[in-house]
Amino acid sequence: MELGINKKGGNRHLPTISGFLSFLIALISLAGLNVALLIKEKVFPGVFIVQLPILGFFLGVIGLFTQRRSRLYAIWGLSLCIFLLIFTLLMVVSSLSINYKP
Repeated sequence: MELGINKKGGNRHLPTISGFLSFLIALISLAGLNVALLIKEKVFPGVFIVQLPILGFFLGVIGLFTQRRSRLYAIWGLSLCIFLLIFTLLMVVSSLSINYKP
């Protein structure tokens, strides 16, 4: 009886570049949002709130449709970008519901 040998070199799944960029952009925009919230900035930088998560979203979608590649970074980037966009939408809606003059 012989032991089976797994060849790891031929079956590697490399991450996609677009998926990795989506994950990296999501982390950068999440850090920018956290810094803006920590310094209590009244006006958030629009790049970290809207443009970068939308770009990361599209890169994550492109990273999901690749074949024979790992989609781990694409899934993480896509989920973080969706979270950032939903968080921004909820913050805008909740800020509009404040009645300044009773």
